[in-house]
Amino acid sequence: MYLLAELHRLAGPDVPRAATGVRLVEDLKEVAWQPPGSVVVLTRAASRQATGYRLDVALRDAAAARAAALVLTARAPATGHPGAGLVPDIDRSAAVLARRGRVVLCEAAGGDPAHPPPGDPAPGGDGGPGDLAELIVAIDRVIAGDAADALIRTARAMEGVLRAGGAPDRIAEEAAAALGVPVRAEGHDFSAEARDGHLGRAVQVVLRLSALAAAAGPADELPGRSRSQVLTELLVTAEKQAQELAPRARALGLPIDEWHIVLRLEPLMDEGPERYALLDTVASRTARAVREIVGPSWNGALAGDALVLVRTQPRDPGRAGLREAVRDAGRLLGRVRPAGAELRCGVSTAHQGLLGLRTSASEARTALRRSRLPLATYDLAGLDRMLEEWYSSDAAQQAVRELLQPILDLPGERPAQLLAILRAYLDHHGSPARAAEEVHLHRNAVSRNIRRIEALLQADLSDPQQRLALQLACRAARA
Repeated sequence: MYLLAELHRLAGPDVPRAATGVRLVEDLKEVAWQPPGSVVVLTRAASRQATGYRLDVALRDAAAARAAALVLTARAPATGHPGAGLVPDIDRSAAVLARRGRVVLCEAAGGDPAHPPPGDPAPGGDGGPGDLAELIVAIDRVIAGDAADALIRTARAMEGVLRAGGAPDRIAEEAAAALGVPVRAEGHDFSAEARDGHLGRAVQVVLRLSALAAAAGPADELPGRSRSQVLTELLVTAEKQAQELAPRARALGLPIDEWHIVLRLEPLMDEGPERYALLDTVASRTARAVREIVGPSWNGALAGDALVLVRTQPRDPGRAGLREAVRDAGRLLGRVRPAGAELRCGVSTAHQGLLGLRTSASEARTALRRSRLPLATYDLAGLDRMLEEWYSSDAAQQAVRELLQPILDLPGERPAQLLAILRAYLDHHGSPARAAEEVHLHRNAVSRNIRRIEALLQADLSDPQQRLALQLACRAARA
């Protein structure tokens, strides 16, 4: 069965059974009595019961009934993960049963408990009948292959083809994903297996559109440059100004309200003309390379002395999405690195919305600062994630400036030197000897500078609350 965009596939066979109809089931015991080829849709109440061994039993019953698919319309909340709202992975036993029983296990797009559909009741209640009715009708149209379904597939295929940026392989992937029909690309020619009825006509329309899009090549770069400029401003400007830029970003097609993972590419060389020339070359190559990566949408900007790539998806990608982003980063490093040049890439975790975008950019920068590896990923620990969000806020930056202003006002390199000494001293629990080893000074010099810092800031480093405030301020200034 072709899976709608409204459904998210969790497990199942590569070649499922042909679907013959759709059935709504309110009690898990009824799954075993459905007709062969049924797409069994569980109500929200039944779906919330389908966890652990109950889901295994439901899959065994669906396989015995020779059902084509089992659809969950609600899931139990995820626990123990720092990314609140992620849908938990299904048990391995459920995945094995779905594959062996040739039953596609999937969930409705609105089944994430952290993001319920409009009008969803409190956890434990059943969803509104309108949501389930719309899902049932949509699945029935897919199975019947009527004109409405063909039109929906065509519209989605057109969006994907235009989003592919003229790359034939990506055009074929987008068209196949939207149509539910394998599409092959040979240069600027596209083909697919013949289909009857309305779907067959939809396939022909999309194949023709794909050929035209591939022949036209990449879209005009002017909108891309405009998006890049706005993206740069969103990342480097103050939070208030970034909020004011949001409507313009949306008008230019930047999906700032979705889920973002940031990849930060930095050359391993000092600042200067050669560094910026290398970044321009890498940016040009990257713009071509990301057109061939199917799935997320990509936008890039030169922000300061690095190339920032934003990998955006409409849903929280979860841990699997983070692994895919790291794989994408590795592929890009291999393809866009000029001969003889050294590049590093930092990869953030996923965050939603405009403020989430700024947090992800900060995480990618932090990943590079904390690791010497060519491909560095941000630590998923909950405390790091909480502090990073605080560091990237305007309130934190204002607090840091006010607390450290007497040091920041000093001339030359003196502010950086004193902040490095203070940070090392606080990180080593007030030990001048251990701080001296880190900053390469004599311990007496560290002690003298600490007394100077206390006088400048009018601070008492024996006070635990003041120590904590200064330690956070030093870390935020470094971030």
